[in-house]
Amino acid sequence: MNWIQMNSIYPTNVTRENGIKKELDKEAFLELLVTQLKNQDPLEPLKDREFIAQMTQLSTLEQITNMSESVQKFVESSASLYRAQVSSMVGKYAVVKSNILELKNGNASTQVFKLEEPSHVILKIYDENGKLVKEEDLGNLNAGMQTFLWDGRNKDGVKLPDGNYTFNLYSVERDGSLTEISAMDGGKVEAVQFRDNDVYVLVNGNLYPISSIIEISEEG
Repeated sequence: MNWIQMNSIYPTNVTRENGIKKELDKEAFLELLVTQLKNQDPLEPLKDREFIAQMTQLSTLEQITNMSESVQKFVESSASLYRAQVSSMVGKYAVVKSNILELKNGNASTQVFKLEEPSHVILKIYDENGKLVKEEDLGNLNAGMQTFLWDGRNKDGVKLPDGNYTFNLYSVERDGSLTEISAMDGGKVEAVQFRDNDVYVLVNGNLYPISSIIEISEEG
């Protein structure tokens, strides 16, 4: 009896979430091999070449299984270490990229941004629906740290309702094109949250993806 005949007589069914799929695990392989040896024709024993080939299959299967288990343990260990490292940021001061504007009691907090070189800067503010509510020319500013404070009014000077807004800053290039400038927020990391495969830090009541962190320090 060859391997193909044996496999057709003794099928192994493994149930999966997406249906029933035939495949061999290590235990099934051993069980089938022993069955084959028990039921072979005494006058035509299993040939050495076939036996060696099947043992090679078993060895390869075992190596793959062991390797998969090792990789899984490494991934789980790395994930636990990463979570511990990220959680250690709680209580430290973080500077993050931010374009969030919260209007509360008609007031918004001062926003900070950095210019690498002297620039002519334009500010655009949007509501929760992405509608442009205010555009302001901040003029020519020097290189270094800069700030702006929104008065909570739209382009017509009307006070807007409290809520969450976003903004974009642009430097005006010589050809008239606009280049976006990254604004920043800073404060103590109040918490770290793990959501699916993403990690967020809570700073000044706002959630930021960990990729937005520019700097971490002991004190602000």
